Amino acid sequence: MHDLPDTEDADAAAEKYWPEAYKDLIRIHLKQALSVQFHEAEAFTAVYEKHYTNRFSSYDQFVDRLAEMVVIGAENGVDDILEEVYASFRRNTPIPDKRLHALYFWPEPLTEDLKKELHGKVFEAFRNHHTYAHIHEDHYQSNLSFDDFIDQIAALVVAGAVNGADDSLGNIYRSFLLASPLPPARRRPRRIR
Repeated sequence: MHDLPDTEDADAAAEKYWPEAYKDLIRIHLKQALSVQFHEAEAFTAVYEKHYTNRFSSYDQFVDRLAEMVVIGAENGVDDILEEVYASFRRNTPIPDKRLHALYFWPEPLTEDLKKELHGKVFEAFRNHHTYAHIHEDHYQSNLSFDDFIDQIAALVVAGAVNGADDSLGNIYRSFLLASPLPPARRRPRRIR
């Protein structure tokens, strides 16, 4: 057997990730906004008392977990739409259309202010990333200006966050209706370029 150097750690350290600093906005501001709405409305008190007191020591802990689940759903929604965008880059096809749900659950996951702020953060992060400039030059320059190209991607990210958060709310409400445990909520690993 030949002795081969183990390069796994070095390879992992050299991996380059797509920019994701904007997700901090989702993690912090969206969670705070949802927690406040859940606490103030006390909409889930009866459900908590009937089905979840054995799993959560307080109503506050319960609604904080719900808010965290919706945040994870929003992050995963962003990942889903970006996967479609990156697939369009690889196939040299048009950027996907923005698809919003026809109807949303209460509470509306992202306020208009949060949507604008998220759009702005994504726009700045992607606009200043050389990879997007190269992709635009190679594939989209004839159809869109660079700012319009980045604006479309930022709008898709916002739509993905809203749809992902709403899907998570739908899963939570489904578990309430069925009196079943809360659905799992897992963050996905960071995307490698």
